[in-house]
Amino acid sequence: MFDKSKLGHSFPPFTIEVERCKIHELAQAIGDTNPIYHSCEAAQEAGYQDIPLFPTTPTVFSFWGNTHLGSQLASAGINVMRILHGEEQYEYLAPVYPADTLTGITTIIEGKTRQGRDGSSMDILTTETRYTNQHNQPVLNARTTVVVRE
Repeated sequence: MFDKSKLGHSFPPFTIEVERCKIHELAQAIGDTNPIYHSCEAAQEAGYQDIPLFPTTPTVFSFWGNTHLGSQLASAGINVMRILHGEEQYEYLAPVYPADTLTGITTIIEGKTRQGRDGSSMDILTTETRYTNQHNQPVLNARTTVVVRE
């Protein structure tokens, strides 16, 4: 069961460099053929400075950049082997482009436990990661909700 005293707890910062090839790979993986995600020239012709961040790219930032997220969640009493993905939300505050170096700080912002009729329980947790770029400018807030089946 989730340790409710961990609400508001922030984990140590992590960094990730935004890579053009990763944006391209993600677009390929989901079948998005929009040339702005595959060609710098096409992106610039469309008015972008460079290949723009694919809208759902921040989903993978936690995996690529915050390689300790699993152990961090476990330290908060979360059974990471029982996590189901619930929801993602992104709030873009400024453009993010290849070669930007982002620093993310993840905070547990919500947590509740639901009891099942059969005596089982599940925790519903929301984390928020606030990202700044290499100029210390806030660029993105990402919220993730997970369900932990007990």
